[in-house]
This record gives sequence, C-alpha cells and structure tokens, in this order.
Amino acid sequence: MEFTTAAELFSRITLPVLGYIQTVILLLFLLPGAAILGYYSGRGRTKAGPGGEPAGALVGEATLGAIMSLLGLLLAFTFANAVVVSQQRTQTINDEAAAIGTAFLRADYLPDPGRSELQQAILDYAETRVTTGGDPIRSIGQAQAFIETSLIAQGELWPQTLEATSDPVPAATKSFVASAVNEVLDSHLDRIQSLSSPISTLAQGMLLSIALVALFLLGNRSGVAGRPLTWRTFLFAYSLFAIMVTITDIQRATEGFVTVNDTTLKATIFEMTQSMSERS
Repeated sequence: MEFTTAAELFSRITLPVLGYIQTVILLLFLLPGAAILGYYSGRGRTKAGPGGEPAGALVGEATLGAIMSLLGLLLAFTFANAVVVSQQRTQTINDEAAAIGTAFLRADYLPDPGRSELQQAILDYAETRVTTGGDPIRSIGQAQAFIETSLIAQGELWPQTLEATSDPVPAATKSFVASAVNEVLDSHLDRIQSLSSPISTLAQGMLLSIALVALFLLGNRSGVAGRPLTWRTFLFAYSLFAIMVTITDIQRATEGFVTVNDTTLKATIFEMTQSMSERS
C-alpha cells in the first residue's frame, strides 16, 4: 500500500466505534431493556420444585451468582485500566509541554535572527498539539488530520534548528539547543500513541454482553419466581449504566465530560506567546 503523507501511516489508531452521546443513549435503553426482556421470558415458568420454590429459580441461582461475580471483576479491571490510561495521557502531555518549554527557553542562548525564527517555529508547533477546545477526535480521518497538521509544523523545527545553530555558534550551545528540540520531536510519538482507545472494541463488547446477560438473568429470576419486576432491578441497571458511562467518559481523550487535562500545554503556549509579544 502506498501512502501520500506520513499521517496516513497512522491508520491503526484504535478509536471507539460509536460517539460518546450515541454510547450513552445505547446503554440507557439496552441495560434496563435486558432486565425487562428477561422478566417476560421467565413469566409462566413457575413449576414448583421440592421446597415449593420454582424449579427454574433454584437452577438459576448459581448461574446468576457466577455471572454477577464475573461482571464485577470485569468492571473493576476496566475502570482501573481506564483511570490509569487517562493519567498516562495527562502525563504524556505534561512531558511534551515541559519539552517544548525547555526547547523554547534554550533557544534564548542563540543570536538573532535565528533565535526568534526558531522560537516562533516552536510556538507554531505547540499550538498544533492542543486537542481539546475544538472538535473532538472521533474517527481515524480526524486523527490523521490532527497528526498531519502537527507534522507540517514539526517539519519546520529541525531546519530552523540547524539554521539557528550554524557557525559561528559554539559547539556546546549547538548541542544544548539541538538536544532540547530533539526531545520535542521524540515526545510526538508518545502523544500519538496516547490517541488510541485504551480498551479494544472487542473487550468493550464483551463487558457490555456480560452486563446484558446479568440483567437478563436477574429479570428472568424474578419472572420465574412469580415476583414482580421491582425498582431494585432498575436501580441495579442504572447503577451499571452510571459506572459504564463513567468508564466510557474516562476512556475518551477529547469528548465527554472528562477530557484529557492539557492545561500545562496551554499554559506553556501562553507563556511563549507572551514572551514573543514582549520581545516584539
């Protein structure tokens, strides 16, 4: 396969299949719907066992308990994974902000006009690294557009560095500035990696299917036992809804209520902008 731009190489970034709002609406109806379906599928099957308890209810206890245990385990692991990855994303942005700020400050040791041109190139690049505040990245095409914009600005960094550190700049100063710019270039790879969803679509589908099975069996248990479907079942369903929506929210870096915290990068951009304005 031939690629026309470097951004097209990043075609294996894993992003959620559905948007955040679509996922919330889907969970809102699917989870309680599974309990209702299970309830009506169990009604009428009330053949009594030896102790007067419906036979199907006695058999279903072990299955329901096992499914509930499995669901709790999956929710715990998924929630912990989402939180850890969210923290890693923030740390990656903090590291990149620190690298960009360091490169900008080290460029102060260079003479003009190379100094101002390099610092402007660093500032222009930093502005392309902000992913919040605009359109969220929901598709591979949007991710590639973000990467391509960054790569275009990034392409100016090294040529500007070589020009700004050309003779008669001392060798020690060249190394001092070039190493900082190199850190900026390296941090790009970590940021791109952090765009991917922390949990695969298959794993999320598995969690959803286990939750639906658990609610179906819970509703079925009430139907087989001849008891009405009470508010407690729906309370459990919407508790699951709240947990799964929270996990979904944390997993998404640029949409939802819990977006990635890129305050440090924005603060770095603000400081660089102020420095360039004062110099002008």
